[in-house]
Amino acid sequence: MNAALEEHSDLPPEWSHDATKAKPNALRFEPASGWADRAPPAPRDWIIKDILPAGRVTSMLGNGGLGKTTVAIQAAIHIAVSRSIFGLSVNGGPVVGIFCEDEQEELERRGRAACVAEGIELDTLDRLFVLSRDGQDNLLCTFDREKIVLTPFYCELDAAVAEIKPRLLILDTAADLFGGDFMSTPQVRQFLKVALGGLSVRHGCAVLLLAHPSSSAMNSGDGGGFSTAWNNSVRSRLYLRRPKTEDAEAAKDRRILEVKKANYGPDSASIPLIYDRGCFVPDLMPIEEGSTKPPRSRGGVSTKLGLAVVSFMRRTAPSAAVVPFRDIFEALQKDGLIDRGHYEMTRKPLQRVLKNLVEEGVLRDSTVPRGYRLMSDSPGHEL
Repeated sequence: MNAALEEHSDLPPEWSHDATKAKPNALRFEPASGWADRAPPAPRDWIIKDILPAGRVTSMLGNGGLGKTTVAIQAAIHIAVSRSIFGLSVNGGPVVGIFCEDEQEELERRGRAACVAEGIELDTLDRLFVLSRDGQDNLLCTFDREKIVLTPFYCELDAAVAEIKPRLLILDTAADLFGGDFMSTPQVRQFLKVALGGLSVRHGCAVLLLAHPSSSAMNSGDGGGFSTAWNNSVRSRLYLRRPKTEDAEAAKDRRILEVKKANYGPDSASIPLIYDRGCFVPDLMPIEEGSTKPPRSRGGVSTKLGLAVVSFMRRTAPSAAVVPFRDIFEALQKDGLIDRGHYEMTRKPLQRVLKNLVEEGVLRDSTVPRGYRLMSDSPGHEL
């Protein structure tokens, strides 16, 4: 060994000049010319197009109470049944979800609400596995100085993933799972790359980690974690937030799902959402951020009524079947969204809504048979 190197006392013992000690095995490299002898890799695989890459670690951050868990459960259901979500195509498969903040009954409530909203039958969810770990020790790793130590719970999870072979593993939330210093780059990076990344590499599954952003990241709008490693060590990072507006009432049920980092796809994309009947759906009339005006009203269309129409159409005619006007009218009237009274008078608000949704490309009117159908590329409709 070079004499200059031997002067460093912090070198690993196996690097000693002592010939009696085993030498480390050399790393094995393949010349790139070998690529010419095999077929090129398959195109990048996506679970949710452009925001959730297969086989990699993705994080979704958002302040407490904004709906990260609800969005994650919705995504889990859509992936388990291979149905598009928020207008984005899905290449689905089995999903395992570990949720550390809510009891099993609450997870079921949210899952049931999402299925009702999307017209998904509960008995089709045989590829979805959801487990509450509320009130238990959920640390996946701790640290001995700066070296990661995997816990017994990590080994149990690893065995379950090996058995179920999910396409996606959802972990909620980082504060329960990470037993290190949120500001330590080495510790954060080992958690994301060794613990979670190890699950991805060994089992070929994607990991979606839910987490809370730091206060400074929320104030700046970046939505990141504490150490820069929370951003740099994942391949995709999503941020769920409220829209920026001075109209607090209009923003109350609205969210923006932003792509803050995308190593394999376009970044800076955003999906406006609104909370409706227990789940999030695409916001057809999103807030113009930075404006003091309320959400724009398209031709006097009621946001609530417009969302109800699209929600009813998704449940009733997910395959773009034609739904008669009278069926839409009676269903919304039964739900209390249209006043009871003389039909010729009470139908006019709904007619305005339907006309506007047709102009916006959300619906298409049909003459034979007469009625309306969802456009195949309308928000939240299966692609």
